[in-house]
Amino acid sequence: MIESWRRIAVSLGVRVVAGTLIVILWVWSATLRKDTKQLETLDRYIAEGNQVLALFWHGKYAPLFPLASGRQAVVITLDSFRGQVIGKISRWFGYRPVLLPAEGKTRGFPAMVEQVKNDARLIALALDGPSGPFHRIRTGALQLSSLHGVKLVPIGVASSHKILLTSRWDRQVVPLPFSRVVIAVGDMIDLSQLGADDGAQQKEEIVRNGMIAAERKAEAVLDGMKRR
Repeated sequence: MIESWRRIAVSLGVRVVAGTLIVILWVWSATLRKDTKQLETLDRYIAEGNQVLALFWHGKYAPLFPLASGRQAVVITLDSFRGQVIGKISRWFGYRPVLLPAEGKTRGFPAMVEQVKNDARLIALALDGPSGPFHRIRTGALQLSSLHGVKLVPIGVASSHKILLTSRWDRQVVPLPFSRVVIAVGDMIDLSQLGADDGAQQKEEIVRNGMIAAERKAEAVLDGMKRR
């Protein structure tokens, strides 16, 4: 009986928190001066028949929920209270959440492989998530591209006025209302084209450089917006 009440309380809590955050995200995103034109490049990659793993840093994910909505992306998260909240928010914005078991070090990779085998066209993943360390690249993304030919696409986010939550491990960036926000899409990365002798360190460097380039592209577009 106690366990049943606990599940009911958790479910109610998830609904309340998710509903509140959805309203906040919707209202907040309506105030932003946004440039999301480069998401058309992401759409083109998918239309060309590629299976795409869109990569972003965990600390930059907040604007992506509302600003990239409408795309049938698979969102990978953990089966926890926080993960269930993210799942409900994802569904509201048109994404398909996949909640992974909270235990086990290799839980993420098999779930991503399953989505690839089920022909998911777009998977969204925080490259250093769900718990860090900050900007530590997870090997699952590298393996998915190396072994299964999934194309990695770095996503950069830049904002003009923001709060930096330095107390969080991911140093989350929250754009302030009415600020300018840019989402940039980097070049596709196909690690399956590398030779067998190319090690994990080289692959990680390629992906990290791609992420840096996407972030710089977002900052460049933002600078152009400021000069208008």
